[in-house]
Amino acid sequence: MDIQENNQDSFSVIQTDFANCMDCYRCVRACPVKAIRIAGGYARVEGDLCIQCGTCVHECPQHAKIILPSTDYVKSLIEEGHRVVATVAPSFPAAFPGWESERIPAALRALGFSYVGETAEGAEAVAEVSLEPMQKGSIFTACPAVVRYVEQERPEYLDQMIEVASPMIAHARILRERLGDDIKVVFIGPCAAKKQEILRPENKGDVQAALTFTELVKWFEDEAIDLAECPVESFDGEGGYDVARLFPLEGGMLKTCDILADASVDDIIHPCGADAIKALFDVPVESWNFRASEPLFCEGGCIGGPGYPTEVNLFERRKRVLDYVNSKSLGLPKADALPVDLRVTFERRNKILSLDSVSDEEIERILAETGKADESERLNCGACGYNSCREKAAAVALGMAEATMCLPQMRRNAERKMDKIIEISPIGIVALDENLHIRHMNPAFKEMFLCTDRVVGREISYLINADSYEEVAQGDTTTAEAIRAKYGRRYHEIVSRSADKNEYIGFYLNLAKSEPDTNQLELIREQTILQAKELLQHQVEFAQNLAQYLGESTAESEVLVQRMIDMYEEGG
Repeated sequence: MDIQENNQDSFSVIQTDFANCMDCYRCVRACPVKAIRIAGGYARVEGDLCIQCGTCVHECPQHAKIILPSTDYVKSLIEEGHRVVATVAPSFPAAFPGWESERIPAALRALGFSYVGETAEGAEAVAEVSLEPMQKGSIFTACPAVVRYVEQERPEYLDQMIEVASPMIAHARILRERLGDDIKVVFIGPCAAKKQEILRPENKGDVQAALTFTELVKWFEDEAIDLAECPVESFDGEGGYDVARLFPLEGGMLKTCDILADASVDDIIHPCGADAIKALFDVPVESWNFRASEPLFCEGGCIGGPGYPTEVNLFERRKRVLDYVNSKSLGLPKADALPVDLRVTFERRNKILSLDSVSDEEIERILAETGKADESERLNCGACGYNSCREKAAAVALGMAEATMCLPQMRRNAERKMDKIIEISPIGIVALDENLHIRHMNPAFKEMFLCTDRVVGREISYLINADSYEEVAQGDTTTAEAIRAKYGRRYHEIVSRSADKNEYIGFYLNLAKSEPDTNQLELIREQTILQAKELLQHQVEFAQNLAQYLGESTAESEVLVQRMIDMYEEGG
């Protein structure tokens, strides 16, 4: 799929691998804008609602959420003979630490890039321009996920946005001014939202493709490029943008702007992560008392982006970036300023589906249909991914969720069905607690053993032979099987215990009502042989010890028992 040809308003660069989607709703829970539609048990990303933050990519335990790759498109640009240049995000040392970072320029040139620059140069330009229009409550706009979030979810804050391009777009425009407008620019970083940002109308033509670090590593592997064998080389156009390399860290842009933003400053904030961003915009703009805010949608800043090839602790990633920044603080002069227009515009995006648009009457109707007419049935547990049962009902009304997504309700329904099955089962069933006391009996069990609920709470041995239960309670086995008799009735017994030994279940088939099958006959035969052998052994020992009292009767008993053993062992 060619990302470059899609409409930025309806297309999502994050897709679902349905083969790995396991119906767990974790992506629904994690999505800050509830852009996940559940249909047929699968979680699909709605492009019209998604802000491309990549939170679902992070959160999916089965790796079913994927960022659409652009590698093949970039390869085609190089193969067609275009001048393809790379702008590498300043977060790259977090993916390629230590000595590896020194080899990245050479490795990219080996792939066919004719120019390899650092996006930090664009970050430096953005920081300088952003200071000019800054006023009380200004919001820096380097993060495309934040921009899309405000445009779609919080348009009332649009006037607070500083209308300056992101470092990626800024660097692309600088490169075009420097190298010519015929170049093809490829951004390389950890961000999914960058793939969407290049499709914005005001950015069309600035950047041709965006790759994640994950894609880059895969490309290196495909081309058998080993960083250890690449020479140490510098980036093209490397200049005096040392501090701008801090952009991917929390508060990095403020640092580049030479704005103090530590705990002692209350008029400068730098919220990172979905929860912090949402909390920021939960405060009415008229109540803001800060001068500037640098929001980044990923936890810890860009170093928490979804496009990293390996899971590394955020603090380790931060250290890697700082180590690189310290090693590259060369005090080089800044490049000559180029006449580049960094202005952009932001506008409200109409949200096609909103949970707030569903009427209370419709919500109550759906709650009633799903067995939640009573308030006590509304647990608001969040297992379905929504914050409340009402919110989930609204999502059902909009076609974003399925009624069956309520896990507690599904469990209750399953338990009710199981209870019904147990009640009507012709097989006798009894449940015991950890002390082998009766908890529950079904009607078939009561009929078989001529008892009522008055025996509930008593030990099972009060009613029937408890040997099988004691066997599984004391031994390593979790099941036991036997043929027994009670009240002149022969029955087939199967006993099982839970792994924690807190519950025992017994199943009983009245053999008087059916002819035993081959397996039951074999079980009867084996048990009879075993009991006969035990009796024979007992008789022998008894004879040895008390021969003077038994006389000839012992020998006669031995013959009788031996005949019984022979009969069953012969299959009689």
